[in-house]
Amino acid sequence: MVIPDTERNEQNEQNLDDEGPGWKRITLLLVVAVSYLCIGAAVFQKIEGQPEIHRRHDLRTAIHKFLGNNTCVDITEMENFMSKIALDSDFALRTLRNETISTKWDFSGSFSFVITVVSTIGYGNMAPRTKEGRLALVIYALFGIPLTMVVLSYMGQLLTRLSTKVNRLKLCSRKPVLNKVLNMVLIVCLGLTMLFLVPAFIFQQVEKWHYLDGLYYCFVTLSTIGFGDYVAAISENRLSDKGAGDVYRIVTFAWILFGLAYVSLIISYITNVFVKRTEQVEKFTKDALEGEIDRLQVELKKTKTTMYQKASSVKTNVKNKSWGKPQCDAINETKNKTGVQLLSVSNFRTV
Repeated sequence: MVIPDTERNEQNEQNLDDEGPGWKRITLLLVVAVSYLCIGAAVFQKIEGQPEIHRRHDLRTAIHKFLGNNTCVDITEMENFMSKIALDSDFALRTLRNETISTKWDFSGSFSFVITVVSTIGYGNMAPRTKEGRLALVIYALFGIPLTMVVLSYMGQLLTRLSTKVNRLKLCSRKPVLNKVLNMVLIVCLGLTMLFLVPAFIFQQVEKWHYLDGLYYCFVTLSTIGFGDYVAAISENRLSDKGAGDVYRIVTFAWILFGLAYVSLIISYITNVFVKRTEQVEKFTKDALEGEIDRLQVELKKTKTTMYQKASSVKTNVKNKSWGKPQCDAINETKNKTGVQLLSVSNFRTV
């Protein structure tokens, strides 16, 4: 029995729903991932936190000493002073302004750091300075990045199931092609709204950025480009000294997870479209070349047959001496400039 295409598609979608990851498995993976992040945050807080406090104490002392010295400053002292400022320029500026400064390597700051590590975003605004921290980073990333990829893979399957359910909507049931296009537009618009437009507005309010800068940050983050010129949910943010700061970082972490899965899904879809189009072009070119080769082979075969027939006819005539009598319309006698006599025959033939 032949199954119609619509029923076959519905069966495939149902099979996808049945084979997709369950909520329990995704929840378990998220718990494991968050636990791994918390462990990493605690480790890096322990390793990098105290050295950072010492560095900032030395820098603060150097700044106050430099400001209190009204005599001429030696070049060596100036170089040493500038090198210390270069280690933490933001801290130096806040010290000059007498602003309250929180450490980068507290638990929430370390948590934000390990998120950028396991997601391979790597803003570059924070990096371990100690040998122990760098060694711990290598070991932590070796296990954390694959774990994150597994979580993103399952979340991508979850988003695929959701998009499949959206594709079942009959927005334009009379025109299946148009209905599919409308469903795809709906999926893209929902994703752009929830993962780009709304978060950009939140970053505008919390981080005090321009809205376009928020959109720019969303794209740079979710595409894992991670320039680091804009970084949300770090310790120096306006919510860092409030209880809402931790909630803000958790929400940012959830946004990054879903955003990475969504962007990966979109990039995968675009890549598949390009691959299919390329395969179609290759198939079309291949078919056209094969058709042209077949045509040339047929023409060559016809030419060979004609030449063979003519050769056979000539051979038969020679064998039977049946050339016929030669005839021509006229024989013209002329001389060239040197006086040599020339004969020209017009319309020579045998009958």
